[in-house]
Amino acid sequence: MQNKFTVVTPVKPGQQAGIVSALKGHDLICPDTGDDPFGFARIDTLHFASLALFDDPEDGWSLVFEHNIDGPIEAHLQQLIDTAQRRDDGAFLLSLYGHCTGGDVTSLAALRDYMLQHVLHPAAGFISAVNMTRDQIRLDASVYKVVDRTLGAAGVALPPDQAQTAVLKALDDDPATKDRWHQVPDPGTGLSLPAKIRAGLALLLHGIGFLVLALWNLIKERAATEDRARPDPDLRRSLEIAEDFIPTNHMISVVYLHTDPGRQLAKRMGLGLLRNLVTLVFRKSFLGEINTIHFAHWSFANDNRRLIFVSNYDGSWRSYLDDFTLKASAGLNLAWAHSLGFPKTWFMLKGGAAKGPEFIDYARRSMVPTLVWYSAYPSVSVTNITRNRQLRADLKLARKGSRDTSWLEHV
Repeated sequence: MQNKFTVVTPVKPGQQAGIVSALKGHDLICPDTGDDPFGFARIDTLHFASLALFDDPEDGWSLVFEHNIDGPIEAHLQQLIDTAQRRDDGAFLLSLYGHCTGGDVTSLAALRDYMLQHVLHPAAGFISAVNMTRDQIRLDASVYKVVDRTLGAAGVALPPDQAQTAVLKALDDDPATKDRWHQVPDPGTGLSLPAKIRAGLALLLHGIGFLVLALWNLIKERAATEDRARPDPDLRRSLEIAEDFIPTNHMISVVYLHTDPGRQLAKRMGLGLLRNLVTLVFRKSFLGEINTIHFAHWSFANDNRRLIFVSNYDGSWRSYLDDFTLKASAGLNLAWAHSLGFPKTWFMLKGGAAKGPEFIDYARRSMVPTLVWYSAYPSVSVTNITRNRQLRADLKLARKGSRDTSWLEHV
């Protein structure tokens, strides 16, 4: 089971600078970087994590702590707390959350409870590597490396049978894969029949509600004001300076929502449609034609007046947004229509994100700088994960005696 969630906590007035100072210099954390004050690399449930601050004109500053994980939320947060205890008796984490308010953060046990009280569950989201743990993704990447190195070491193209024999021996001998690569079960991506029925019924109910509310809100939707301002240059520079260090990137966006009941309900119906479509249809690595998203999710915040979107994706930010405007604009409209300043839509489906330049400017304006970002497998793309998964499955069959050498096509 995989989970994605955010912990959003209010910051004491005037203390946001203390959080920025505490996190300074930890912009990008990967397993091989020595500077990891959270101990993220030691948390074996963690795929991606990030921290950011956003300023709400009504509620003040908030700290957003994103988590994309394997297993239950409670167990993951306990592992975060236990890791902090072993690192420095929790000094760093307690100091960081000492700038927050709204609960007891004087001990690690109290901090765990405080974080659990501030968990936001996604209203909709997407996971590419369905049912794959962090360690499975890393193991599959190691398998690919061993295969690639073994075939390259020959200097010439080996006959398929010889290549298969050499690769299987190398996998059984290499410390990174020995005794492990053929024993980890292959995760399935299918749903049980009861789960399909539940998701199908939910999709139907959300669809009916969506149609009714889309008609009800049509006049307000068409009369809403678009914000066509260009992104602030200082904001754009602060975002760009943290991008493109590794093949994968991260974004966090906070948009303001219309708060009248009709548009609030329509947005919930739209996100419900999106959530159930992903559950039923998009379970095999790619979101339709888009093959760059690792994890992405939307969550309501601040009494449902704000919508937080976080995403971990491959490639540049601009190519990521271009993918959406060209291939999945209707899905983005379901999520972001009825947000203040969003490009005009029809029935929350047409227009909006399909208006490329206007939408891209809107998305950039809505972003906040990522202060800390962690990736557990920084050099492995979504396409790599899919390829590596298939390669290891094919080689497991070869180890059992299959003479099919079509796995060479994956290398």
